[in-house]
Amino acid sequence: MSSYSNLEGVINKIQAQQKGNEDKPAFMVGLQLIDIAKAEPASAEILDNDLNLKEMSIVEAAKELQKYADKNKGGQKCFCITPIVAEGILRDFYKLPKAEEAAQSTEKSDRLDLSSFL
Repeated sequence: MSSYSNLEGVINKIQAQQKGNEDKPAFMVGLQLIDIAKAEPASAEILDNDLNLKEMSIVEAAKELQKYADKNKGGQKCFCITPIVAEGILRDFYKLPKAEEAAQSTEKSDRLDLSSFL
């Protein structure tokens, strides 16, 4: 698996934004973004740039999840967003490639083209 050269920096940015949010949805958003960044170098690079912007912080991403819950809870007091749905919302918010596309991209970049040595 290839890795983004600044993966540690991306994780540090996320963890810095998690501070003070340990008991809030933004903390969980950060954990999910760390998992995505570790698995997908292209997404890590996008996150590295986006997380510098206040309007793209994990707190703002958590607000997108809240909007989804408010829209879909249908009068219920409580509403659960599954991790798969949350990931889709986060991918839309940060304009990350779909998981399948990111996996294919990573697979292609991991292949060694022997013709390049000729």
